Amino acid sequence: MHKHSVCAITALAALLTLALAGCAQVHDSYKYSRNFYHTHINKPATLKIDDNVLLDNTEQHLVQRIMPIDEEITKLEKALDAMPAPPNAEEANAFLGRFPWLTGLYMVAPDGTLGAAVPGTPLKQLDFSPLLEVAPKTVPRDLRSSVQDSPFGPEVLLARPFLQEDHLVLLLVAAFDFRALLPYAASPGELVVRTADTQLWSGDIDYASTPMADIDWNETLKSRTNGKISKNGMTMLWVTRHIAETPVVFGIAKQ
Repeated sequence: MHKHSVCAITALAALLTLALAGCAQVHDSYKYSRNFYHTHINKPATLKIDDNVLLDNTEQHLVQRIMPIDEEITKLEKALDAMPAPPNAEEANAFLGRFPWLTGLYMVAPDGTLGAAVPGTPLKQLDFSPLLEVAPKTVPRDLRSSVQDSPFGPEVLLARPFLQEDHLVLLLVAAFDFRALLPYAASPGELVVRTADTQLWSGDIDYASTPMADIDWNETLKSRTNGKISKNGMTMLWVTRHIAETPVVFGIAKQ
C-alpha cells in the first residue's frame, strides 16, 4: 500500500475515533475540519504509519470504503493543481485517459460560456456560473467546485482557474458523475453519499427511511464534520470529505 494511502487511512481513522468517543454527537468546527483534511488527506500526511488507532467494525467499514474514492479524487485535485497551462486537445485526451471516470474536460470563459470541450458537448445541461465566484475563505487560485442535479443524475464539477494578475482568464472544469467512482470501493452499496443539497448515491438503502434523511445538512455542516445519528432502530456513522469548498457526506449503517 502506498504511504499516502496508509497515512490517509490512519488520519481518517483518527477523525472517526473522535466522532464516537464519549457523546454520540460530536461538534467540530468548520475550520478544524478544513485544516485536518488539508493536513492529513489532501496533502502528504505527517502521521506515522505505525500509529495505532482502534476502530469498531462500522468505523473500519467506512474507512475502507471511502479511502479508494478519496485516493482517486486526490489524484485529480493534484493533477489539476499542477497544470502549468490549459491543455491542448492531445493533452486533454491524455488527461482523460489517466482518469477514466471523468465525464469530460471543459474550457469555460470568464463570463461562464463554454468554449472547447473534450470529448464533446456534455450530455447533461451544466451551469458553470457557480464556479466563477471565489468561495468564502478561499483565494482566486484555489480549486473550485459545484454539484448539480440533472435528469441523468448529479454531476460534480471541479474547476482549476487560470489567472492573470488575479483576474480569471479561463476555467478548466473536470466533470464526473460520482457513481463512476463506485467501482473503486468495496461494497459501495453500503455507502450513502450526498452534499448539503444533492444526493449523490444512496446505495442499496432506502434513503428516505434512514436517519440521514431527517437532517438539515445545510445547517449541520456549518458546525459539524462527522457524527452518529439514529432513527427507528437504525444507526448511521457519517463523515465529510471536501471536494474543493464543497463538503461531501459519506454515511454507513452501523454493523
